[in-house]
Amino acid sequence: MHRRSLYAVLFCCLALVVLRSALPPRHALTWDVFGYYLYLPASVIHHDIGLQDHAWLDQVMDRYEPSATLYQLVDVPDGKRVIKYSAGMAVLYAPFFLAAHLAAPRLCFAADGFSPPYQYAAAYGCLLYALLGLFIFRKVLLRFFSDTWAAALVLLVVFGTNYLQLTAWDGTLLTHTPLFLLYALVLWGTIRWHEQPRMRTALLTGAAAGLITLVRPSEGVVLLIPLLWLPAGEARWRGKWRLLREHPAQVAAAGAAFVAAASPQLLYWHAVTGHWLFYSYVNPGEGFDFLPPHLGKFLFSFRKGWLLYTPLMFLALLGLAFMFRRARRAFWAVLAFVVADLWVVSAWSTWWYAGGSFSSRSMVPAYTVLAIPLGFALQALFRQKALRLPAAMAVGGMVLLNLFQTWQWRQGILPRDRVTRAYYAAIFGRTAVPAGAGDLLLVDRSASEEAHFTGEDRYTVRELCHFTFPDQPDSSFHLSAEVPWSPGPDVPFARLTAKDHAWLRASALLWVGDSLPKEPPPVLVATFHHHGQTYQYRTRRWTIPPGTRNAWVPLTLDYLTPEVRAPEDNLKVYLWNEHGGPWRVKDLRVEVWEPR
Repeated sequence: MHRRSLYAVLFCCLALVVLRSALPPRHALTWDVFGYYLYLPASVIHHDIGLQDHAWLDQVMDRYEPSATLYQLVDVPDGKRVIKYSAGMAVLYAPFFLAAHLAAPRLCFAADGFSPPYQYAAAYGCLLYALLGLFIFRKVLLRFFSDTWAAALVLLVVFGTNYLQLTAWDGTLLTHTPLFLLYALVLWGTIRWHEQPRMRTALLTGAAAGLITLVRPSEGVVLLIPLLWLPAGEARWRGKWRLLREHPAQVAAAGAAFVAAASPQLLYWHAVTGHWLFYSYVNPGEGFDFLPPHLGKFLFSFRKGWLLYTPLMFLALLGLAFMFRRARRAFWAVLAFVVADLWVVSAWSTWWYAGGSFSSRSMVPAYTVLAIPLGFALQALFRQKALRLPAAMAVGGMVLLNLFQTWQWRQGILPRDRVTRAYYAAIFGRTAVPAGAGDLLLVDRSASEEAHFTGEDRYTVRELCHFTFPDQPDSSFHLSAEVPWSPGPDVPFARLTAKDHAWLRASALLWVGDSLPKEPPPVLVATFHHHGQTYQYRTRRWTIPPGTRNAWVPLTLDYLTPEVRAPEDNLKVYLWNEHGGPWRVKDLRVEVWEPR
């Protein structure tokens, strides 16, 4: 019955339930999760899939404060707004959303999609996906390993990697926990179909792969697994070709299931925009940088380097060499998937995937695949008598390190994404943050639109530019409807600083004469550009004190440089006379404050 692996899965399930219940979700549908989830209240409750009625969404923002801004939405013509994230997670949340929608009024809660029943249902529903994923994961491992080894691998993945943090706490509602289940289903369906082709396993494999792609389109690399898997017993490409030729109806059904599972996104885009395809990641500050990807930092950075914080996966990568001899049927599929997956996840410009996670959360679904080479690597080590004890001690140390650093993360000792080499060394093995260690962290980037620069003593300052407009008759620049923008600096990031960030302080003077123009005053603007497209756009408008006349009024804007996508991305600072009134400005000055 393979009891050891079953007991291992049950123990892991119990641990996850206890850890999740010890810190129940109270504010779960926030930030990115809010974007994943918004499809459901918009369509089921408000019948407003185009999000044209701003009133109900404004009420949700005021009452529940799911995020600082509606960065989850993209404006399109006709007053409609497109949800930035794909619809896969909404499909997975749907059963629990509907159950909560029925229960909320009976429990005397608002049936608005965000009251406590919805929060709890979504969180514990995703936990259920995690528990189911472990059972399917066990079935996959038993196709390659003994009951004892399968049990050990289940325990190692749960307690020796960042799977524990992501599943038990803040990441429960993110994509990665349900994807773990779907990846396990793709693996299980692929193995079973290549052993004994059947229509139901073909449909399972295609549908699971399609749903994975609906959840995160970049995870479409999962298709490499069924495409490159070889038949059991033959492990030859001609055997694969023969299998495909003998079962064309099943292959076609798998393809149809994939399309059907992935198609809701196309239907949504067409319903809202009139186009079958729509690129919603319009922020030019983020995107894919395939050539080259940020692989070195993704793997080894102290910020969130995958192998630095999850060293157990070194052994999984090492195990690929042993798979070639011992599991040829799976080798090419696993190798191609691992290479492609690492390339894709490290190619995203914000490779640390900002948000609450320990290590690199983007790799958690792939643990279902990486556990196979991990098992072969461990078997190879333990077959050597001289290596058994050192290997056991090393693996045990990796698990203990993972558990301790997960605890540090929970206690706030290990910050979410601001760690530097110096800070990591300062808190390594510690149960409290040493005095002064906080100064070693990367700069704190607030989600707020408005930044306030403090701590000038830790920075050095230099003047970037000072526009005095000497060519103007009165040394001031005249703004009007015909001349809405002032001159200003246009400087690449590489010329601003060699550090990871700098603060900018822009200032100017506005003339207020005998009477105020009817139109509002201009705004001071600071923004970066990537290939001519704007990101990290910040403005500040003048507040003119009552009764001010015939005087120059100062305005200052503090601006923290963003995580620039490329060193050549350029900064622009200028005044914008948005409403076209007659205004005069002078002394546009920009200072650069660099960390010491």
